[in-house]
Amino acid sequence: MKRSFSESTARARIVHLLDAGSFTEILPPAERVVSPHLALLGVPSAFDDGVVIGSGLLAGQTVFIAAQEGEFMGGGVGEVHGAKLVGLFQRALIHKPAAVIVLAESGGVRLHEANAGLIAVSEVMRALLAVRAAGIPVLMLIGGANGCFGGMGLIARCADRVVMSDIGRLAMSGPEVIESSNGVEEFDSRDRALVWRTTGGKHRYLLGDCDVLVEDDMAAFRTAAVAELTHSLPLSLATLQAEHALLTDRVRRFGHCHDAMDIWQLGGIQQPESVADLEADAMLALKQHFQTMTAASGKQAQANALQPDPSDPSAAAYPTPELDALLSTLFGSDHHVCIEGDLIQGTAQVAGAPVAVVGSTHHAAIGVELALAQAHAVLETVRQHPKRPVVLLVDTQGQRLRHRDELLGINRYMAHMGCCIELARQLGHRVIGLVYDQALSGGFITSGLMADACYALPQAEIRVMRLRAMARVTKIDEARLTELSKSNPVFAPGVENFVAMGGIQALWRGDLQACLADALHSAPSQDERAALGYARGGRSLADGVAQRVRA
Repeated sequence: MKRSFSESTARARIVHLLDAGSFTEILPPAERVVSPHLALLGVPSAFDDGVVIGSGLLAGQTVFIAAQEGEFMGGGVGEVHGAKLVGLFQRALIHKPAAVIVLAESGGVRLHEANAGLIAVSEVMRALLAVRAAGIPVLMLIGGANGCFGGMGLIARCADRVVMSDIGRLAMSGPEVIESSNGVEEFDSRDRALVWRTTGGKHRYLLGDCDVLVEDDMAAFRTAAVAELTHSLPLSLATLQAEHALLTDRVRRFGHCHDAMDIWQLGGIQQPESVADLEADAMLALKQHFQTMTAASGKQAQANALQPDPSDPSAAAYPTPELDALLSTLFGSDHHVCIEGDLIQGTAQVAGAPVAVVGSTHHAAIGVELALAQAHAVLETVRQHPKRPVVLLVDTQGQRLRHRDELLGINRYMAHMGCCIELARQLGHRVIGLVYDQALSGGFITSGLMADACYALPQAEIRVMRLRAMARVTKIDEARLTELSKSNPVFAPGVENFVAMGGIQALWRGDLQACLADALHSAPSQDERAALGYARGGRSLADGVAQRVRA
């Protein structure tokens, strides 16, 4: 009999995926490692904080595994939840399992612990990519009813391989979020067929954002996971240039499309409306045909892979007086940093040595074009200037909330940007982030939070969500949130809160050139943010939980 993946709990998924009786849980519920923040908000906790982690055997091979419980706060990532994932990846570097497998079901950052969750997502991304660098495959299995959205959508596209069912969904922003921001005309969240076509497993499979499509069956997921155990693809300049070519070609071929069926038809599927009725096995031949039809244009994209459009064509191409003043203050008058739309790129001198400068301005909403342009600038630095430091200037309102960007797979584009920064770090480039104006959501996760260390100006604004909107979503009185935010930095906006939690290394005041020179000189080689959060009293458990899992 078939056992539904989507209807199973996190523990049941692990038990039926692994060899019988082989699973050993790390930090099980009996340990009662719970969120330190939810009780303050009057919200019930879970003794595993919504994620089950441990080790076991898959077809006789040792694997590390994590499964998110979608029934607890939608699988949202908070302080403890994120630390358990980080610790598991760090443990993999010590014990070298055959693979690390993540059964993802999450809406992204847990809003009740918004700041901690945002930082945790970037910590998980860095830890995951370190595992890939060690040649250990990371597999992402997606088939839960809650899908894989937000920060987990970024994490998923950092993995070596992605396995999905037709029921599974993979995206950045949920349809409801886009609709509430830009109206039902932009994305009708009640149109379930539209939601499925945009974020569902079949569309992701045809585009290549999902590597294997299976039925909603535990046995099918197990078979696919066993087959994927040998697929390791460590980051390299060649692999990321190939990824860049693929994503560039996707925008050129499908950027004008308004619906997934338009994309499918352009890919040679003559009856796109029939896709909804096809079984997973039948989709393999369809995907092969789709890839054959796009191969010719892919060769042209390879030739032009590092020349994408610099930014959203609708963006104005002008520097602001404030940005001009900042660039002069940071680098002096003799710099070669240009503003092209919302993109900042160029070179400058810091303490007599050249640095690459990459970033965004105008409170940029990071869409697929701007993510590509930033990734291009980082890749070009890696290719042409080995070990040249990179300075990331951050001013973003987060990911662009558009149906078109989700249709094209914006989570993959933004994850690509994060991977390019990680590659630069792995190849000896020091990377420093500076939030000089605004930093929100996914645009911050895949830029400043991926740096060796991220700093901020005192007047900068960093947040996940304003308290009024958070009160509306969490159903917690705004006055209560406001009062709690005076003593707890976990959810309230503000650069000081991110300093307290370790996400921001320090605030820069006074001589900014000296601050930047010192930051480049003292950039940490390891991710120290959880330890900083503990030392500063902002995150009391993250570092300790990761250490317990690692040990």
